[in-house]
Amino acid sequence: METLSPAASKILGGKGKKLTAHEVHLRRTANKGYIAKHIMRDRDGNPPMDGQRGELEYSLANHGDVMKHLGEHFNDGEEPLEQDENG
Repeated sequence: METLSPAASKILGGKGKKLTAHEVHLRRTANKGYIAKHIMRDRDGNPPMDGQRGELEYSLANHGDVMKHLGEHFNDGEEPLEQDENG
């Protein structure tokens, strides 16, 4: 088995830069659910260049799940997001 140099093992063994959701796109599915697609970027707004995924998708069953998902990912522990009369 070939061993890697310390520099190569540091690059390949690391998790890479911390990514955060830069954009979120919501789309409706045929069965009245939703898909939330997160576009991930580093703190400088650059896409991942170290093998990490640049997009994450979440399936959500209804409007309530969408609001809960957005609250979990973007609310930073502040007040819960408000829901309108329909959801």
